[in-house]
Amino acid sequence: MAIRSCLLVSAAFLALGACSETAPAANRTAAATASAGGDECVPIADGMYEMRDGRLLVSTTPPELAANNPALWAQEIQTGLQAASIGWLGVVMRDQVAVVTGMAPDADAKAQGFAASVAAIEGHPRAGAAGMLIVDGISVEGGEEGLGVPLAALAGQLTTAESCQAAFNATSRDRIIQFGTGNANISPVSLPLVDALGGVAMLCRAFEIEIGTHTDTRGADDYNLRVSQERADALRAYLIGKGLPEETLKAVGYGESRPIDSGSTAEAHARNRRTEFTVKPR
Repeated sequence: MAIRSCLLVSAAFLALGACSETAPAANRTAAATASAGGDECVPIADGMYEMRDGRLLVSTTPPELAANNPALWAQEIQTGLQAASIGWLGVVMRDQVAVVTGMAPDADAKAQGFAASVAAIEGHPRAGAAGMLIVDGISVEGGEEGLGVPLAALAGQLTTAESCQAAFNATSRDRIIQFGTGNANISPVSLPLVDALGGVAMLCRAFEIEIGTHTDTRGADDYNLRVSQERADALRAYLIGKGLPEETLKAVGYGESRPIDSGSTAEAHARNRRTEFTVKPR
């Protein structure tokens, strides 16, 4: 039987009337329509519904949880940024992670846009209270892709061991976490990269994440082993301080035992000095 809609909708969400006051509760909510011969109704499940492009769509988010949905916080924050004439910015949120995305016209606009986004996220009544790990995923036109681009993509996927490892690899590609010479102090210039890797670890906390650090072949074996372990421990401590569960992260220093380049050039040493994030089953 064809049902002809006669609803005039002025709001996005509809409270649908009952087919019959005596019908069972599960069947009372209905879409009411009118026809020449009288009123008709079709029973549908209780819930929240949205009218979009002439179609009635069900919302899977219960109303009582909607206010605590990070995706809705991101939408509210992004709307505010657009109202502030920064329309190229986007915000992706999942769990305890917020990624600022977009294509900036230049490096200065990127820095200003990220600062504005951080202020908006921290000033949001719910996102600010949640203590989100905020990651820079802004790219620059004609320049480098944003550190958080793989993380933003992961936020929209199923977090399998494969998708998590791919996100770690893409984030780390052609990038090195820098430390002080001969010590375990994380260089401030590397903190945005560490945050991006920490965001991936946060979304992938169902798995064990090994932080493995490696040195080049210069120096004594025992010295390199000690320094690499201290650096792995420093990264683990930093990420735990950002809210990652302790049981998710395992720190391992490999020293010079696993070189990827057997050469003795400066370039070979640079390739061997690296940090690898590896996803493992629990």
